[in-house]
Amino acid sequence: MKATEQRARWPWTVVRVIFSCLLLAWALHAAPLDTIVAGLRRADPWLLIAGMVLGLLTRFAAAERTQVISRALGLLVSRRQTIETLFISNFYALLSPGPVLSGVVTVYRYKNYGASTTGSVGSLLASRAIECAAFVVLGTACVLIDPNVALNRVMYPLQLSLAALAALAGGICVWWLLHKRHHRNGARAALSPNAVNSVIDKLHAVWHDVIDRGPRMALQAAIPATVQVLLAGAAVAVLARSLNIEVSLITAIWVTAAVYAVVLLPISIAGLGVREVTLIKSLGLLGISAQSSVALSVLLFADPVVNAMIGGVLQFRSAIVARSR
Repeated sequence: MKATEQRARWPWTVVRVIFSCLLLAWALHAAPLDTIVAGLRRADPWLLIAGMVLGLLTRFAAAERTQVISRALGLLVSRRQTIETLFISNFYALLSPGPVLSGVVTVYRYKNYGASTTGSVGSLLASRAIECAAFVVLGTACVLIDPNVALNRVMYPLQLSLAALAALAGGICVWWLLHKRHHRNGARAALSPNAVNSVIDKLHAVWHDVIDRGPRMALQAAIPATVQVLLAGAAVAVLARSLNIEVSLITAIWVTAAVYAVVLLPISIAGLGVREVTLIKSLGLLGISAQSSVALSVLLFADPVVNAMIGGVLQFRSAIVARSR
C-alpha cells in the first residue's frame, strides 16, 4: 500500500520540481547570479547574525504555540520534547518538502512520549491552522495600514486574504456554536485513546476533543502564534537591513505572510522559486530591485536550512540514545 502511494505521488513531485526550476530560472533572468552574489558579499555580518537569531526565536514561539494546544488536549508532552520534535520535523521537511513527512514524524515522536495518536493528530492540525490564521490576519492588517502600498496594486491577493479572514470568522462562529451545544447537551468525549481502532474512529475522536475544548484553546494558542509572526517579520526586516534594504516592520510582516502563504502551497520544492518570485513582486511594489529581492530570498532560505541542521543533530543524538538503551 505504501509503495503504491509513493508511486502515485511521484508524478506530482516531478511537476513540483519542474515548476520550482522554471520559477528559479525566471528569477535568475530578472536578477543575474553575479549581482545576487555581489549583494550577499556586501551584507552586514552582525545584522545577518541578528536576523538569523530572530528567525531561530520564531521556532521557539512556534513550539510554544504547539505546547499550549497539546496541554489543552491533555497530551503528556513537555516543552523540551515539543521544541526537539519541532526541529526534527523541520529536518525531515527539508528532506521531503511538504507537510506530510514532517507531520508523520511529529505524530510518531509524540506517541513515543506517551501521547495518543488521536491527540497527536489533533494537536498538529490545530497548531498549523492557528499558525496559518495568525499569518493571514496580521499580514492582511499590515497591508491595509502600510502607507507604502497602493491597495489597488494588491487588490487580487488582498481579496483572497479577506475571503480567508471571512472563512476564518465563520469557522470560529460555527466552532463556538457547536461547543455551546456540546456542553448544553452534557456531551463529553466518548472515545478513549484505547478505544479508537479505525480511521473514522480516530477522526471522530479528534473532532470531539476540539469541539469540547472550544475556541478558547485557539485564543490561548494565538498569543505565541502572534509572537511568532512578529518575530518572523522582525527577522525579515533585519535581514533586509543587512543588505541595505530599508523595510519597515509593518512591510516586513505582510511580506513574510505572503511568502508563508505561497511556500505553504504544495506547488514547489521547499518553496524554491515561489519564494523568489513572491519577494520580487512584493518588494517591487516598494521600488526594490529584483537583485536585492533574490539576495534576501537566499538569506530567508538559509533559515529553514539552519533549523534542519539543528534538527538533524537532535535526530542523530536521539538515535544514539535509543540504540544505547
